[in-house]
Amino acid sequence: MDPREQFEQVSEILTGLVDGTRSDQLALATPCSDFTVRDLIGHFTLGRFLFAAGFAGDADRSAELIASMPQHLGDVLGSDHHATYHEATAAINSAAAGVGDLESTVSLIFGEMPAGYALQLLSSDNLVHCWDLACATGQDFNPAGELVDLTAEFFSSFISEDARAGGMFGPEVEVAGDASSLDKMLAFCGRQP
Repeated sequence: MDPREQFEQVSEILTGLVDGTRSDQLALATPCSDFTVRDLIGHFTLGRFLFAAGFAGDADRSAELIASMPQHLGDVLGSDHHATYHEATAAINSAAAGVGDLESTVSLIFGEMPAGYALQLLSSDNLVHCWDLACATGQDFNPAGELVDLTAEFFSSFISEDARAGGMFGPEVEVAGDASSLDKMLAFCGRQP
């Protein structure tokens, strides 16, 4: 699957979950132990703004976002988590559409990489956070097998022991051999399916 199509499909799932999250659910705990629902949505919303700035080659906007990063990521959302998320999604959609060649290099806060790889990174991260949000808010989450497989394949080479030691991912969780592909992918990412 083309990285743009992967991102569009994951984004559609994530948008549905954010839209389905009520304001009275924002203080709920999530599978990400450091995040409430508000912080989780703030985390991936800020990520979308940052990736948009990187894809657009807007170093000033990236610097502004980093300099104004709040202690609690939920504070990124202001008073309307739906509107802020949709603003970030419009920004990343526009910036990604402006990249003609997915092999071209984009500069993100953690380094330079091909645009296609950056979209795969964002898609994979967002798909795991879809599960986090669905679990926390009691929403359905049944991604297509191909999206799960692409995420598992991406993270198999991306998640290192250094990433786990640095807190980006928890330790791999043991699951049964006959566990679903989704559960195996989540467990590899440190989630307890």
